[in-house]
Amino acid sequence: MSSYTTNPQAMHETIDGETIVIDLSTGTYYSLRGSGPVIWNAIASGASRQAIIDGLERAYDASPGEIVDATEAFLSELEAEQLIAQGNGTGQSAVPASTPPETRSAFEPPRLEKYEDMQDIILLDPVHMVDDQGWPHPAPAAGSDPA
Repeated sequence: MSSYTTNPQAMHETIDGETIVIDLSTGTYYSLRGSGPVIWNAIASGASRQAIIDGLERAYDASPGEIVDATEAFLSELEAEQLIAQGNGTGQSAVPASTPPETRSAFEPPRLEKYEDMQDIILLDPVHMVDDQGWPHPAPAAGSDPA
């Protein structure tokens, strides 16, 4: 089952229901709102497109078509911004488990807000110059032997 992977150069943190994602390779940062943080956390856990949709349908009160359309549009946006890519994960859902229909929250479509106002400052910080292991592992200097 196909899943998604997050860009290794994208750091993320969820605080008070909002996920902030910083693409260290471009200095662009993003705010994920609505059901966006739930979807992002599912992606970070290796969930497939279908597992994400199934989990959202179990957790939120909305028509299946509304959830499918909103999720697919959001995943397309994340791919276009190169924050995620198709991968081969477990396909497991990291979306909240089934909720009884009478206690489900209303579905709030995911929103991706893009900010480029701090690119120069973010790119000055050496935290973005890392290898695939992430911070604090600096990438080898150009032309040097990584061993």
